[in-house]
Amino acid sequence: MKLTLKLLVLSFVLAMATFANAGVTIADSTGLVTTFNGTTTVGTFDGTWGNCIPFLCNIQGQVANIDYQNVYAASAFAGPMSVSSLTLYYAPFGGSSLVIGGTYSVYLSTTSAAVNGLSTNLASNRGLDWTLFGAFTAGTDTNPSITITGTPFSYDPAGGNLLVEIFGLGQANICNGCGNGYIEADATGTVESRALSYSTVAPEPGTLVMFGSGLIGLAGIARRKFMS
Repeated sequence: MKLTLKLLVLSFVLAMATFANAGVTIADSTGLVTTFNGTTTVGTFDGTWGNCIPFLCNIQGQVANIDYQNVYAASAFAGPMSVSSLTLYYAPFGGSSLVIGGTYSVYLSTTSAAVNGLSTNLASNRGLDWTLFGAFTAGTDTNPSITITGTPFSYDPAGGNLLVEIFGLGQANICNGCGNGYIEADATGTVESRALSYSTVAPEPGTLVMFGSGLIGLAGIARRKFMS
């Protein structure tokens, strides 16, 4: 099982390597309001701000691949926890609440990167415990929320901040403001922030085949749950 998981991670990383740190790269103070395990919520939604990235729109205005990172301050967590689910919330701004076309995977790690201190070299923000957590699919309804359940990840705030990384491969052409909806976001920059990289460069055919094989295996080992 461990060998299979390593192969899946390798296939995904190889696919992502074709566009990492290419195209549009952003690091700013915006973050997604997130509840961990249904009990610990990080970020405060102010009612006037939302974020359609990374799964309700893209910023290229065409088919794109995204590497999205969200860092959460260790101080927002009461103590060590086993992270088994992430819940994000649909913002009441109208538009479609369905996750746009693409294939999505979520990774977690402990990171030394600070809130408002994520590097635009996204790979450098990952900790040594960077781990595949789970996946969600295009067409999933985010209204009023979306919960992604995966393989439990052991997180100890004493070791650093928490990094959530979302990969979207082959996103549909849904630009910001093209009828898309939004996810609740915190733009205060006090307990979370984001960094992301977009590219329209398509992976090599051989890499796509490897990645597709990995997804077939992933379907058998990753536990997923979606709530609306």
